[in-house]
Amino acid sequence: MKGISSALGWGVIWLVLIIATVGLALIPFAIVSFLTFAGGGAREQKGFDQLASTMMRDERLIVQAIQMRVFALWHRRLVIAMTNSRIIILSRGLLGGFDMKDIQWKDLTDAQIQQNILPDLCGSNLSFKHRNAGVGFMQVLGIEHDQAAEIYSYSQEEEQAWEEKRRVRDMEQARAAAGGVYVNAAQASQPAEAAMPVLTARHRPANTMLEEIERAKTLLESGVISDSEFQEMKSKIISAA
Repeated sequence: MKGISSALGWGVIWLVLIIATVGLALIPFAIVSFLTFAGGGAREQKGFDQLASTMMRDERLIVQAIQMRVFALWHRRLVIAMTNSRIIILSRGLLGGFDMKDIQWKDLTDAQIQQNILPDLCGSNLSFKHRNAGVGFMQVLGIEHDQAAEIYSYSQEEEQAWEEKRRVRDMEQARAAAGGVYVNAAQASQPAEAAMPVLTARHRPANTMLEEIERAKTLLESGVISDSEFQEMKSKIISAA
């Protein structure tokens, strides 16, 4: 709705100026309009060039898009890009210069897409939340829908991938805190018994049977192992005593 209301507001201003000033005040407004629409293709490419200048040496561009004109009648259009390491949003000043904001994939907690009414004219809106609540979220209104959908889909994949990495890390920390063996992400798919083998009397001169059962119980309560795995580990501890 914001894109439609912006376009309607633009038209209303033109109409009011024509009626109220017999066209005299149209001169400055016509100049602004000319600067807004004339040479749009060249300014669009300049925006993409400015965005490219902010990328890191080994960073790879996946998709880039520019805000639809109906959402930027009074300012320069925002540029958004998705790379293999982050989301970048570039805002440009009317008199030159730009301001760049980004969110690394590891810091992304939520990506959202909203398709506007009349998508061919208004496209879709994208928003991204940061893990640090104090940073706030980034938003771009009015991106061509197919490009917005591609950015959203890739963002969701990255968000889930990093969530899985954090889950595996938390499991490893829980095992380590319980006295188990530290495993890496490649080993995370192995059964809990293989990831943290029961220590026998040869390996644990100071551990008692009760201590080992308590450690296994800690893993059970923290969700690292299932109840059946706990019972199996408990039986092996008792039989090895």
